[in-house]
Amino acid sequence: MSSRRVYIETYGCQMNVYDSHAIRDGLRRAGYTEVQRPEEADLLLMNTCAIRDNAEQRVLGRIGELQRFKKERPVQIGVLGCMAQRLGEELHTKRPAVDLVVGTDNYAKIAELAEAARRTGRPQFDVAVDGSVTYEAEPESAPINNSHFVTITQGCDYRCTFCVVPSTRGVLRAKAPEVVLREVKRIVEAGGVEVTLLGQNVTAYRHPQASFAELVTAVADVEGLRRVRFLTSHPTDFPEETLRAVAEHPRISPWLHMPVQSGSDRILRRMKRGHRLAEYLAVVDRARELMPDASFSTDIIVGFPGETDTDFEATVAVLERVEYDSAFLFKYSERPGTPSSRLEDDVPEAEKDRRLQELIRLQDRLWSERARGMIGQEWEMALEGTDTKGRGFFKGRTLNNRKVLVPQRPGLGLGDELRVRVVSVEGTTFFAEPVALTWKYRRVAA
Repeated sequence: MSSRRVYIETYGCQMNVYDSHAIRDGLRRAGYTEVQRPEEADLLLMNTCAIRDNAEQRVLGRIGELQRFKKERPVQIGVLGCMAQRLGEELHTKRPAVDLVVGTDNYAKIAELAEAARRTGRPQFDVAVDGSVTYEAEPESAPINNSHFVTITQGCDYRCTFCVVPSTRGVLRAKAPEVVLREVKRIVEAGGVEVTLLGQNVTAYRHPQASFAELVTAVADVEGLRRVRFLTSHPTDFPEETLRAVAEHPRISPWLHMPVQSGSDRILRRMKRGHRLAEYLAVVDRARELMPDASFSTDIIVGFPGETDTDFEATVAVLERVEYDSAFLFKYSERPGTPSSRLEDDVPEAEKDRRLQELIRLQDRLWSERARGMIGQEWEMALEGTDTKGRGFFKGRTLNNRKVLVPQRPGLGLGDELRVRVVSVEGTTFFAEPVALTWKYRRVAA
């Protein structure tokens, strides 16, 4: 088969970004060349998200935009990922221009399905579930934030009532430790110095050969690697062993993204989160005891069915108690097919909006007060890129995931590590002055 050209758009989470890299690698082996503009491609792929309705609406709208290329040449349109898994053949009904619908366990079949669609002139669908599938991607030449994503689990065994992940990603399955370590070592050989381990519930990683604590320690011990981050975590999957592994290894980030979703035990039960607030706070307190520099971020849903003013005030109290660096705040919206869709959506939309805005204002105020108190502190950070606003700064992060801008200076380059002094803060971004270069990045020769 002569070389064909593929264009890939990615929507949603970091795991989708990683999956798109694995998809690209598989198509390259099948004779495809990746292009950066849709007008250059024979195969247009969208790797999609289904976590919220607006994510799906964006894809449906984008299909409408891309289908114009079909008038110019024989181009195929494929929808992959969570939205494809959720809707299946319904996607072609909604958008007849779609030629391929491929679920999360079937990316290895994309080239085969595309060829079948060309040969038969009929759309192809494969959303069969295979609870053993995981993916492996080659190192990126220019990874996001200079951190290479490595997915270590697929799927989730929790059944939160608002979540589509169990139906789109399946049960939790873990990559073997030797596969993860092989990927990380390839990243280091290609010049990478940081990895971010990914999973819908990354700390729930379990394999006959290693626990999460054992795996993250083994990754951090890879020679040449400087930093290891991980997300997302569930509060019931933070045993003492994991907290100590993070606390005791200097290369593991003490940034914990741990969604609480609600501060009310009554709402947590309705969400079937599998934890209660006291358990969540116990993990936070123990982490801070072991890691004074630990930082926390979270996800919160307001206006879940049945949420009263009292329930909401309990969530307000959590923000005040934990003092998050950042919080991703959402108002509840029904997702078809989830258990919560069978509950009466009884919180008025105006009240959801009011509660959401109250939380946003509170989080902004609490963070601003804490952040101003950090001015004058000295931190270690790594340079990850240049300021997108063109103001002459390098941008980077501390190990506990705080964003920092420093002036570009001769002798400094991407990948370098610095000691800096914080001089000001705007929102969640700190401005700092370099104090000393602590480690110089040496780029691997091509």
